[in-house]
Amino acid sequence: MAITFENTEQKDGLTFKLYRGEGMALAAFDLDKAKVDDSFVGFAVEYRPPGAADYFTLTNRLAFHYEGANKGKERFPTTRAPLQKFRWTHVPRDVEKGTYRYRLTAMYATDPKDPEGSLKAGAVVKNEISLEPETHAGILNIGFTRGFASSQAYHDRFKNNPKIIPPDADKGKGELSFDMKPFEKEYEWLGFEARSLIYQTLQTAIDNPKATVDALVYELREPTVFRMFQQLGSRLRIFIDDHEDYGAEDSPESIGAAALEKAGAEVKRGHFGRQQHNKVLIIKEKNVPTRVLSGSTNFSLRGLYIQANNALLFEDDNIAELYANVFEAYWTAPSKFRSNELAKQWHLMRDKKDSRFSFCFSPHSDPALSLSPIAEAINNARGSVLYSVVFLSQLTGEVRNALDDVVNRTLFSYGVAQRTGELSVQKPDGSTGLVPFDYLAKNAPYPFDQEWSGGDGNMVHHKFVVTDFNGSSPKVFTGSSNLAAGGEKANGDNLILIEDRRVAISYAIEALRMFDHFHFRSKAHSSKFVLKLQGPPTSDEIRPWWSTYYVRDHVKARDRKLFIS
Repeated sequence: MAITFENTEQKDGLTFKLYRGEGMALAAFDLDKAKVDDSFVGFAVEYRPPGAADYFTLTNRLAFHYEGANKGKERFPTTRAPLQKFRWTHVPRDVEKGTYRYRLTAMYATDPKDPEGSLKAGAVVKNEISLEPETHAGILNIGFTRGFASSQAYHDRFKNNPKIIPPDADKGKGELSFDMKPFEKEYEWLGFEARSLIYQTLQTAIDNPKATVDALVYELREPTVFRMFQQLGSRLRIFIDDHEDYGAEDSPESIGAAALEKAGAEVKRGHFGRQQHNKVLIIKEKNVPTRVLSGSTNFSLRGLYIQANNALLFEDDNIAELYANVFEAYWTAPSKFRSNELAKQWHLMRDKKDSRFSFCFSPHSDPALSLSPIAEAINNARGSVLYSVVFLSQLTGEVRNALDDVVNRTLFSYGVAQRTGELSVQKPDGSTGLVPFDYLAKNAPYPFDQEWSGGDGNMVHHKFVVTDFNGSSPKVFTGSSNLAAGGEKANGDNLILIEDRRVAISYAIEALRMFDHFHFRSKAHSSKFVLKLQGPPTSDEIRPWWSTYYVRDHVKARDRKLFIS
């Protein structure tokens, strides 16, 4: 079987599709309606990592019933506690190079009249996919932070440890001198692939005496990144934002700037109409740009270890040169950038069949230059719109209008926003089209445990929109831009358009991961309920768990069909 970034297998009415994500796989399932009856109780999933001889069974926190001393606190194999969903995101503990093999089984109750009885296997389908760490080898690598400081996983692994950020970190005090060593395991898990990308990019430059780094920094608040900047010494030029509080003498940015100057770096403080909001690293060898890192991830403890963020590493000389030219324009005359040709157009830097990369830089005079293509992509989407936007409630203009309008259409749309304020978006069928950040507090429903809030401040910091991720014209808009007209006119930012199915799938899986995580939490706030799997209906008045997945035009039916197509 040829291994690609998506694979579909079918057998005996059971369809199994796998999508490659960044350090994870999305598994989508479908079962012919003729194979579905009241005894159908869900799907079991097993997987075999590269080099392993045996399959491991994915587990479920929910079960048909709970008993014993660890009542409700164990994880149940999906062969006994099937997944009652038609898709699942699998994040292996350690992603290994090579082929991951999966086995999907439709599970049925042996006796439909006994909802807590034994199960039997129905149709079985095997599938496989490679989870190679690089998105496009030698061209582009994408990394996401885990963004799960508020989660059952963080509770289970690290006992909701709140000490990973200093008590006054939300005010920016004490971050640069914070001792990260006691919490290395927490940081490695929470920072996930984005942390690795940032660390590896800087470490590679440090180890190469011919390499230099040009950095555009909004927040300078992550001690290890700061020390790496110090190690570069005179091989570093760094433009650090000084807008409002960031310019105060006691801000981490001001303290860090002074220390970097002492280490020999060239340091410039400044801003535009508002922030210097880019988070960019440009690597040069013998003064020739070779790589550039961009994205939404601030170089701060919250940015890497609390918030959901993304980072993109482009290993392309032309793209690196474009960013280097923008850096020079910022460095020499930031107040004149909006009149620079670099700010007046989109820059198409990769134009391959089914793979196009374009870039836009602000501030510019007309925000429509950068934002109209996003609104147009949303309005023209035929299959799906998935997004995660940090300040959605504060957005005005055509992107916000397009996202508001999309819920009145029949395509599939899901979104996550950190702050929704008065915004409450509902689909016509009554299902949720947008959810705000939420976590399980004291009233966590059984068998779930109370989660850590993650401290004050944003938890979801992404700024991306994905349209038609598995269609013929997929698009991803991402970068540091908040997708707001005011920011495009006043901030130093970059916006990236990637028309590439492999990349679109990666961002779509991330959007689903965020949405599913918070959608559950927005509904689960009562300790009076026990969450259980649903067995076969015991009367005609009880609908099977799968019923709405087969109702024409229901959001769950669209979900089932979209990801298996």
